[in-house]
Amino acid sequence: MLSHDRARRGPADPQRRERVIAATEEVLLAHGLEGLTHRAVAKQADVPLGSTTYYFATLGDLRHAALQRVVRRYVGWMHGWAEELGRPSPEELATALTDLIVMAHRDHRHQVVVDFELSVAAMRHPELRELATVYTTATVAMLSRMTSPATALALTAAMDGLSMLGLVSPEPLAPEQIRGAFLAILRADAAAGTGDQ
Repeated sequence: MLSHDRARRGPADPQRRERVIAATEEVLLAHGLEGLTHRAVAKQADVPLGSTTYYFATLGDLRHAALQRVVRRYVGWMHGWAEELGRPSPEELATALTDLIVMAHRDHRHQVVVDFELSVAAMRHPELRELATVYTTATVAMLSRMTSPATALALTAAMDGLSMLGLVSPEPLAPEQIRGAFLAILRADAAAGTGDQ
């Protein structure tokens, strides 16, 4: 049975490349960038070592493929989130963004860590930068449907900062702290809009 399964996973296996990318994410989740090696990915994917280097000659190639996968998933998820939210009031938007951060840290903490690690890697690896900036551009674009572009950028920066702070703080940030930060930005935007009228 094992040998038959191995044969089925041979060179003609159309899913092998995707399995290697998924395994790269899993290795990153478990061990971070420092633990990312072709050998670790091959073991996680249950493929020969040569399969990982066949599809991804360098660790940079592996990182890039994993980041593409993470970014696609994030953009798709955010589109669904924004569509469901519609046109919220500032208070509703502050609450929704707070819930988003709390949920991410509670249910997907390891994924959030990987997202930040891959983004940080882009600082030293120019080939990752275009993909890494998709997080910001996609989030700003979606929030711009609900508020001004400048406020959407400020909210996106606050999301990143609060999320990072939540990851490194000894105690989780209280939801009311997070919501207060978002409300401060949204109320400043409302005040500026009133002054312009």
